[in-house]
Amino acid sequence: MIHFELAYYLQQQIDDEFYAIIDIPNNPKKMFLKQKLVNFEDTWYFHDNIKKTTKEPDLEYIRNFERKYQINLWKLAINERHFYRFNRFYKFTKTEILQFLEQECRFFERILEEIKPDYFLTYDPPFHYQKLLLDLCKAKGIKISCMYITRVGGNSIIASDGNTFDFPQNLDQVKLEKNLTKKSIKDIKHISEYSVVSQIWSNKRYPSNLEKIKSLKDYILLSDSNNTQSNFTYYGRTKTKVILDHSSFIIKKKIRERFMQKNLSKKIDSKIPYVYFPMNVEEEISTLHYTPFFTNQIEVIRHIAKSLPVGYHLYVKEHPHAVHRGWHKIDEYKEILDIPNVTLMHPSFSSEDLMKYSKLVITIRGTASFNCLYENKPSIVFGDVPFSIIPSVFKINSPVELPKTIRTALKTKVNPDHLQKYIKLIEERSINFSMMDWEILRNNQFFSNNVLSDIDIPEDSVKQFFDNTKEYFKPLLNAHLKILNS
Repeated sequence: MIHFELAYYLQQQIDDEFYAIIDIPNNPKKMFLKQKLVNFEDTWYFHDNIKKTTKEPDLEYIRNFERKYQINLWKLAINERHFYRFNRFYKFTKTEILQFLEQECRFFERILEEIKPDYFLTYDPPFHYQKLLLDLCKAKGIKISCMYITRVGGNSIIASDGNTFDFPQNLDQVKLEKNLTKKSIKDIKHISEYSVVSQIWSNKRYPSNLEKIKSLKDYILLSDSNNTQSNFTYYGRTKTKVILDHSSFIIKKKIRERFMQKNLSKKIDSKIPYVYFPMNVEEEISTLHYTPFFTNQIEVIRHIAKSLPVGYHLYVKEHPHAVHRGWHKIDEYKEILDIPNVTLMHPSFSSEDLMKYSKLVITIRGTASFNCLYENKPSIVFGDVPFSIIPSVFKINSPVELPKTIRTALKTKVNPDHLQKYIKLIEERSINFSMMDWEILRNNQFFSNNVLSDIDIPEDSVKQFFDNTKEYFKPLLNAHLKILNS
């Protein structure tokens, strides 16, 4: 919907050809089939082109595709939440995965060769096929205008690469004003700390029990059961299975919360030097796409524990937003609790306190590895992040690098000027548009009780939404116009 609104306003400003690939379930698709708001030269519906088939996958085509575009397809597929690890409704076979990959590659390749676009407008892709299209556009030299959350406050940024935000390789060229003080660092933290923004979003994003009950009624009466046949992300999701699964989810979450309350620590010993590792939320692109070889958090924790100098302790904290995934399994918590020299902290414990007294922060790719810079703490990450251009942020490419990198990081002093320079880069490039706030507006307007998305959307309701959000949308529109007009 965000790029549908973007196309709506862009078409009023520039005389270009617009095309759309639409990835949507069956009920809202009806509006797109009839809509007159945006004049697309052509549209394709993703799930109309990716079907269950008995035809054997063409391995020669897939191999040639990989070689031609230098895209690792199995890396995308195994890190797809629907294909592996996180799907509770359907188990995809190797053959099915290859069949879908072949169809996706052929589908995207055919469209790009047919229309030869100058620009691909998109957002940070959560699913493997969206990431595949983005990577294919890059390989073909198509200009990428991708929306990302800056993680410095709630603003957005448009870039071709989420790993770098297209920033320079170092901070040498960034110049600062001379009269900056420590107070200004605290002011920046108050304004820009992403954890505060994301907590507000989390509180608004997730529905009340009453809203869930109302949306359950609509799900039973209105949701299109044909999605389970036509859309592979819905495979196995019969209404009975979904309702039973959600009931089981609630029960398991309560049991896990009781276990955490009883077994996870709520105090630290700040006199002992320690390293802090905040866990990531599972099933998120931050790990699945950006750290594809470090998705097993328990194994990462073991690697860190093995690499600490004697005398240092490791504190691990569950992510508070993991509540929305039902927390981790109890067996997984037990695995962490069994690791020597590791303490697993309750998610309610203050992250600021853990960060404040730590000597080093390590994350897979979490925001804490940036926030710790406000406290003059060095950090280590396992995936590419834009702020790794800051010298006190260290990137790990292989677990064997950990012992040496930890020792180097522990000796590294944080230069506040580097944080100021990075903030300056963000401020110069960021857009005063919050995708998280816009998502709340969209959900309230179109989703049944802020939950169910597979419902009919009247075109006049879409037009009204565009009119109501026009002023809010202007910064995003103007940023795209600047890129396209350049």
